[in-house]
Amino acid sequence: MFRHSRLGRLVVVLVLSVSLLATGACAGDAQVRRQAMENEQRLSQLLHSARQLGFSTATLRPIQTQYVSLRSSQPPFSLFSNQPLNDYYLSLARRYLLLHTQLQDLIATASPHVHARLQQELQATRTMQVDDKKAGLPAWTFPNRLSQLQDALLHAQSFNDYEQVHTGLLQVAQEIHTLEMTSNHLSTLHNLLTLAQQAGLKTYVLTLQSAYQTDQQRFQQATGMASLPALNGLLDAHIQQATVVLTQAMPAVTSLRLRELTGGIQQLPASHVDPTAYQERLALYQKQAASAMDIPRFQRFLQQINGDIFAVKAEALREDTDQAIHQFHQDVDDWSSGHLYYDSYDGNSYAVDVSYLNSNFGLDADNLLNQATTLDDLQSALDTARTLFFNHQLMEMDYDDPTPYDQVHASDMQALHHYQLMQGQVIVISLCKQSLRLYQDGQLVRSFLVTTGRPERPSPPGVWTVLNRLSPTIFKSSDPPTSPLWYPKTVIQHAILFHDGGYFIHDSWWRANYGPDTEFPHYDDSGDEHSSGNGSHGCVNLPPDEAAWLYYNTGWNTSIVVY
Repeated sequence: MFRHSRLGRLVVVLVLSVSLLATGACAGDAQVRRQAMENEQRLSQLLHSARQLGFSTATLRPIQTQYVSLRSSQPPFSLFSNQPLNDYYLSLARRYLLLHTQLQDLIATASPHVHARLQQELQATRTMQVDDKKAGLPAWTFPNRLSQLQDALLHAQSFNDYEQVHTGLLQVAQEIHTLEMTSNHLSTLHNLLTLAQQAGLKTYVLTLQSAYQTDQQRFQQATGMASLPALNGLLDAHIQQATVVLTQAMPAVTSLRLRELTGGIQQLPASHVDPTAYQERLALYQKQAASAMDIPRFQRFLQQINGDIFAVKAEALREDTDQAIHQFHQDVDDWSSGHLYYDSYDGNSYAVDVSYLNSNFGLDADNLLNQATTLDDLQSALDTARTLFFNHQLMEMDYDDPTPYDQVHASDMQALHHYQLMQGQVIVISLCKQSLRLYQDGQLVRSFLVTTGRPERPSPPGVWTVLNRLSPTIFKSSDPPTSPLWYPKTVIQHAILFHDGGYFIHDSWWRANYGPDTEFPHYDDSGDEHSSGNGSHGCVNLPPDEAAWLYYNTGWNTSIVVY
């Protein structure tokens, strides 16, 4: 028993000794192995850099082939000696170093090519940065850094110099790319905001608009890359939230748009417009609405159906406006030529409704219709045509009305009722009777005789509001001194602006006569025929004391009706 135990221990000791010897022999010298590994890594990095700098596969193939062969080689096995293994790693280190030197020589001979390629990359990066700056992206320090890289490339002499330039260009390009990504996220959020507006989600639009404006401000105020990750995260959250809200709103919005288009189509026959084409498209929209939609499909659906809803409303509005304009022009044509004022002062005849003629304000509605691009534009043209027609009829009524100027006129009351001005303060000006009456809550307060615009510069008919109040002010002629309409700088004590273009109600201290027919050439008791012997330049003139009273007894909320 005892002898067997000693024998067993001896065997174990021998096995462990052999194992230790074998392990030590297989490991070789650690420093030698490390040198080989470092040389291999340097060669690998240089190959990668060479590819990045534009060296072709064919050019690098001889070195690449040897590199792959060296990496796939296996170290020798030696049981009792490290020398074969050390020799292997020494040889490996030398061969990696030799390949590294050969590759450096290859790169050195191709330095003009490397320089040219880096110059192209630099120019491409500079162009990218300029384009982004034009697009409104923050430029940060890109111009300075690109100038520094240009200078470094100009003085580059070694491969390391070129590699540093290349690394710097890659970093700038990456930062520009990150900026563009953030900008794209902002564009996506803006598109969703536009879609929410098109969908009519008014309450959510305010929330989304606030988020977009905040994100956009943060982007423009960003001073470096460090702030972009948090901003991108915030943008992603806003985009996801907007997508959810829009997805949930799709059924209700599509249903509302279909009803809106249906209602518009039903109105077309009354405006003498054929609805057939719109009815066919309505059937297609109904089919689309019955199927599932994602955000892009919903956006296309809204763009198309909103376009048709606009077209339907626009056709009806345009047709109604055409009819209203025709009605107005027909009314002027029928009345004007039969109601001329013969002026014995100069022997000429003038249209009493000169303000409504095409040479003056008669084409206002036509011009608005021709320039209309939105429904609001078309509605404005229609409203203008209807106002011109109604006010011309008021003028026709007042022309035949013998009521004294200082009493309530039936045409005034019709104007107040029609324009819903029975409450509040209203100035009513009759062009054919050259009179002005001030009403408060439908009750006559005071009346005045006035002088309005001459035939060449008549006063504008319509319903106006006070645009400005000046006391005192100086009027300057818009005509050149050679024009018969020119006048010197004139001090005005009280002026109420009621229409763009300098149309005021104001005092005219140079006149002596006011009232009927003073808008035409006439003799004025002031003796100043040049300034006083004709109507104004479009303004409404009053004696100084009456203009002052009107100025101080009216305000910014006073409405003004001219017919």
